[in-house]
Amino acid sequence: MTTLTDTQILADIRSEDPAALRAVYVKYREPCLAFLRGRIIRQGDPNRDDLAVELFTDAMIIMVNNIRSGRLTELSARLDTYLNAVARNLYLKLKTRGREEYREANKLPTPLILPEYEIDGDEVRRILYARVRELGNRCRQLLSHFYFLDLDWESIADILGYKNAASAKNNKAKCMVRLRTLYGLTRQKQSP
Repeated sequence: MTTLTDTQILADIRSEDPAALRAVYVKYREPCLAFLRGRIIRQGDPNRDDLAVELFTDAMIIMVNNIRSGRLTELSARLDTYLNAVARNLYLKLKTRGREEYREANKLPTPLILPEYEIDGDEVRRILYARVRELGNRCRQLLSHFYFLDLDWESIADILGYKNAASAKNNKAKCMVRLRTLYGLTRQKQSP
């Protein structure tokens, strides 16, 4: 297996190569989680492990968005240093603003989307992001692994500890039902 340079990884992510995302995720997940647990998140925090995973996942998403938007074209440090810094900044933002404001869930209008209103793409993405964050860590991880990291079902089952690929796929379907409900896209059953 060839070891890719950080520059090559940036180029591959920019060209939407799922193998590059997988490589970054697998290579940097545990070191970043160890960094967050050991140096950033307080020892007494009861949700320390979940928070570390949440911050790493968000850092990965921010990194990918920055690469694809052209905001991150070259690194002045190693890629793991960049991910650690982004995760650290997210944690500091979380602690200074508080969880509710960080998640922005309370600021969103309800019902979210009505057919008679048009909402621009940025607003839809903001609302969707907030609703995904409301799903909880397990669903968020599952959906992130499937949609953003483009991992196959066997890999997702292995990483997240599901019994098999079918179990992971079934849980993804349940998460999507919950997301649609939060997003306001469920249809009401009509009585006969």
